[in-house]
Amino acid sequence: MTIVTSLKTGSVISFAGGALEGRGRIDHVASHEGGWLIIADSTPFHPVSFRWPDQPGDRGKIEFGDGTVAEVIDSLTGLVDAGTGALLIGAEAAAIRKNEGDWHGVVAHIVNSDRNILPYLGAEARFLVDATQRKGLSAAHTAAHLAAFALNEAAAPFWKKDYEDRDTRGRPNFDKAAIETANITPEASTDVYRLGKSLKKKGIDRDGLLGQLDSVAGEINQRITAWLAKDARVTVTPSEGQLDEVRVWRTELDGAEVSIPCGGTHVAALSEIGKVNVTLTPTEDGFVMTTRVRTE
Repeated sequence: MTIVTSLKTGSVISFAGGALEGRGRIDHVASHEGGWLIIADSTPFHPVSFRWPDQPGDRGKIEFGDGTVAEVIDSLTGLVDAGTGALLIGAEAAAIRKNEGDWHGVVAHIVNSDRNILPYLGAEARFLVDATQRKGLSAAHTAAHLAAFALNEAAAPFWKKDYEDRDTRGRPNFDKAAIETANITPEASTDVYRLGKSLKKKGIDRDGLLGQLDSVAGEINQRITAWLAKDARVTVTPSEGQLDEVRVWRTELDGAEVSIPCGGTHVAALSEIGKVNVTLTPTEDGFVMTTRVRTE
């Protein structure tokens, strides 16, 4: 979808630091599928990415100065051309290559309201994220990163060649090499791994790994349980700034800092995750890792 706007810059976001509310100036309003599309200069809402759409967009509401409340049913990532103001969302945005043109990321709030929102253009509003949905998604996303580190460790013995790409714990990065898709809900993350010919050439013992999935899952669960007991702090930096900025997730595992590039939301400490249970289910060309989460 291409929309003509007067926008020239991207959105400033605060979700990386855990913000659930904030104030912003309404910079663009347009009708959208029976409701409205709203873009503000600043927002705490996390939008679903069109490049790696693992975490859904935040829901919540926008409160305007006169007391009007609009329900935000989804949050999307858009791209604005700083020269023309053209706004791209969805497939059109995904087609733009990185470093191609002067594009800036914006958070597009999808609003369900039969009230005319156009008069609020240029006004300041209060943005409030659904805390329950955010908490579940953040816990599941953090658990997914823990599961990735634990999977890399458990899969390490199945590498028959020295694989140079390693995670920040020094293990061969199986997660990065084999993952095909990821999906996060407030209850779990589901990661699909493909063990094709290219991965076999890189040195993975495909048959050996697939033949011991239950044992590998057991190792993953034991490792995650031990990490959760340490209650390490979790951060995403920078905590505020332009949506386009590269962000990094960090925590401490086994006494050392680990990190993963990540643009999602996360808990502030591992103690916010009550329990994690990982299962590995074989598929025709790999397996699915399901990481179920219970928050406290």
